[in-house]
Amino acid sequence: MPSYSYLARDEQGKAVTGTMVAPTQEALADELKRMGYLVTRTRELREDRVGFESLLQHVQRVSFDELVLFNIQLSKMIQVGIPLLTALKVLEAQTANRRLRGAIGDVARNVEAGLSFSEALTRHPRIFSPLFVSMIEAGETSGKLDEILSRLAQFAQHQAELRQQLTTALTYPCLLFIVGVGIVVFLVTGIIPKFMKIFLEAGVPLPLPTLLLHRLSEVVRHHGVWMLLVVVGVGVALSQSLRTPQGRRHWDTWLLRLPVIGSLVRHVALSRFARTFETLTSSGVPILESLAIVEQTTGNAVLGDVVRSVQTSVRQGGSLAEPLKVSQEFPPMAVQMISVGESSGTLDHMLGQLADHYDLLVRHGIKRATAFVEPLFLAIMGGGVAFIMASMLLPLFRMVSVIR
Repeated sequence: MPSYSYLARDEQGKAVTGTMVAPTQEALADELKRMGYLVTRTRELREDRVGFESLLQHVQRVSFDELVLFNIQLSKMIQVGIPLLTALKVLEAQTANRRLRGAIGDVARNVEAGLSFSEALTRHPRIFSPLFVSMIEAGETSGKLDEILSRLAQFAQHQAELRQQLTTALTYPCLLFIVGVGIVVFLVTGIIPKFMKIFLEAGVPLPLPTLLLHRLSEVVRHHGVWMLLVVVGVGVALSQSLRTPQGRRHWDTWLLRLPVIGSLVRHVALSRFARTFETLTSSGVPILESLAIVEQTTGNAVLGDVVRSVQTSVRQGGSLAEPLKVSQEFPPMAVQMISVGESSGTLDHMLGQLADHYDLLVRHGIKRATAFVEPLFLAIMGGGVAFIMASMLLPLFRMVSVIR
């Protein structure tokens, strides 16, 4: 069946473009008219064009920020009374990302065909997370889809703020490290060999720092490509290891034990745990289903294992707090607040308070880690530059003495 690209106008007169499969152009026009669009132009797509657009949609990534924006816009439209199908079609027309636009359009067509919103979302698991789908399903069941979407929008904004804080904190140290490595490599491969040639031709006795730097320069110049390949190979091996449950667990365990950085990693994971759990439970998602989603979204395999043990406890009729206490991975304050919330029936409220508390600790932890990492990087760079300068100046002083 051929594919057509079309240009149409909606009920408000706004231009809408897209692609659709239809037996003929007349059938395409009839289908779009049934959906509330007035067709102004259609064009049949060649197979290579269809394949290219399909490949582009498959390869193009959907960023977290784009999903947050989609979430917020959909929430606002539903709250002001715009029907779900109309809201999805408007968002499809406004979305710039091809992959996300295609997914929204497919969801809209499936909803129009009679599927529920949550069922239509499950057809795109790589774009819409289990957290999003489960909460939408809970909203449809309870008849409070607008409230659920509002909670999802707030949750997405919290997560976006947390990501932005972490990205901002990491940008400067990473930039400093890259610039420092670049400067050292330039000096070692470009400047030092020229000075060494002068020193060796002049017969100046070289001190130990200069000899070490000379050896380093020779190794980098003659074996730099192999060293780079080794570094890339180690990076690829580490990346593959992190894709395995065992490798990820070892990495997360090591991160949690690091000074300064470990407490920040733990607080970020606990904030995500509490915020996700609170959002799900307050939206009416069953407790076991909520825990299964929380296990996948904590971002830390060690804490994910603890959440899995909580699932087992709840399934057997036990409590939430006891496995958290036994694991010793959750701070006593967090365990106590969850225990109080569980016994008093205010678990979602306590989880919200806990998430706010750890959000505050994350902000303080980022400032503390930045204050620790930046001077450390500056000291390392300063020490490296001082070593290089000393290695160059000491032979120069000896050369001056010889000339005199």
